[in-house]
Amino acid sequence: MDTVLTEAEDQSLWISFKNGDSQAYAMLYQRYVRVLYAYGYKLLPDKAIIEDLIQDLFIDLWQSRTGLSDVVAPKFYLFRALRRRIYRIAKQDQQLYKIDLEDSDQLPISLPKEFYIVEEESTQRMEQDLARGLKNLPVRQYEVLILRYYQDLSYAEIAGILAINEQSVRNLIHRGLSKLRQLSISLIVLLFLL
Repeated sequence: MDTVLTEAEDQSLWISFKNGDSQAYAMLYQRYVRVLYAYGYKLLPDKAIIEDLIQDLFIDLWQSRTGLSDVVAPKFYLFRALRRRIYRIAKQDQQLYKIDLEDSDQLPISLPKEFYIVEEESTQRMEQDLARGLKNLPVRQYEVLILRYYQDLSYAEIAGILAINEQSVRNLIHRGLSKLRQLSISLIVLLFLL
């Protein structure tokens, strides 16, 4: 029920923002800046670039607000817009901003608080295993797992962000989880993901 209220609130905020309401614009920014940053940083682990891209996204939104269409889910729209910007900058300078998990030594992975029941050594090993497993996934599989399990987006929303169909999203998630299982990721982490 909260999700429905949030979507309705978001839609209302979006319409108000499009009509020039700076408070609605600020509320949209406040509501989504952190999740956009978390998502963007997982795709391109460069804090300054991601912060700039998010800032530019919101500046562009304000400047072009009258020409924007009404959207049902602003969260979906913002994720997709940020993703496009990240891939555009990565494409412009492929050497510097290569969105490829092979080059990153450490991925920004954090586990929920509940998993810290086991002793710290075991937890660190589990995080390293998960990061290593995710690092070895193809970029698309990594991205759908992040969107699904860290950003809690639906299959339809992920399909829209990645511009693929829902079945492809399901297939990518299934393949990614299968590869993680093959890489002997701890059962407790897999249970969390499922």
